[in-house]
Amino acid sequence: MQSHNPDPLDQLRYVINDLIDRIKAQQHHNLIQDNRISDHDRRIEEMEESMDLFFRKIHQFDYLIGRNQELEEKNNFDWKD
Repeated sequence: MQSHNPDPLDQLRYVINDLIDRIKAQQHHNLIQDNRISDHDRRIEEMEESMDLFFRKIHQFDYLIGRNQELEEKNNFDWKD
């Protein structure tokens, strides 16, 4: 019985095709990861914008509280006269 040695070209084709399949699988995985990262970046941006708006509103609220206190003090002073 003679053992059959695989053709080196067939072995090379098999290895190349296997590498191509692995590269395609990795590219697909990378695309999924890129999409997840993009989604996270978008969420972070939205949160940062919300925080900026929140802090602007707090600043406005602090200003209004101060202005209200000034008006109350003026009103109380005017009532004393």
